[in-house]
Amino acid sequence: MLEVRGIRKSFNQTEVLSGIDFKVEKQEVVAVIGPSGSGKTTLLRCISFLERADAGEMIFDGASYDMTKVSNRDIRKLRMEMGFVFQSFNLFQNMTAIQNVMEGLVTARRIDKEAARRTAEEVLLKVGMSERKNFYPGELSGGQQQRVAIARAIALNPKVILFDEPTSALDPELTAEVLGVMRELAKEGTTMVVVTHEMGFAMEAATRAVFMEGGVVVEEGPVRELFENPKKERTRQFLSRTVPPKE
Repeated sequence: MLEVRGIRKSFNQTEVLSGIDFKVEKQEVVAVIGPSGSGKTTLLRCISFLERADAGEMIFDGASYDMTKVSNRDIRKLRMEMGFVFQSFNLFQNMTAIQNVMEGLVTARRIDKEAARRTAEEVLLKVGMSERKNFYPGELSGGQQQRVAIARAIALNPKVILFDEPTSALDPELTAEVLGVMRELAKEGTTMVVVTHEMGFAMEAATRAVFMEGGVVVEEGPVRELFENPKKERTRQFLSRTVPPKE
């Protein structure tokens, strides 16, 4: 459904992605794990064209794109099919929760305001935020803001949602709120790519895991297999320090 081949990206002569191949099937939940600075966020930003890759090919829904030459028109089309949830929420501070969710529907999808409002009401209810639909971001906790951000992403009914460390700015209680919403999306068959440090969530909700370090994919595989029987020594070292012990 989504595949990228040979992605490379450098910043100031420092190569952050070194020829990565990455694939996501429909209804798959892929957890991208690895130490800070391994290129995980840059991978997501290149996939969504928030950063322009220096090299690479994307195949999305059967169509192929040269990631260095893709037109702005094609980027807009691709983004319409991808949701993106940022670690810092990225809500419009001067809009209420429901206005934040409606904005993409009205502006990008050209949906009339009443239909957009109905959709926004539905997705805010889904993420447990309908009672705070008229609150501004500054009046919401971090966990509530992130749930609004997730509602905004799913309102567009994208083919895949990219999550960039969606709980990294939250304390443990608020993290649990957000992960609960994501677990429900996973159960419903939502296609997701999740950059995360939450190993418990990855083991429970993901179908496949990708371990990155130094701008390359060190190892990937079915999540249970990778966590319980990693083949690479570096993967074993990383998981031994980050996976919570079994009770």
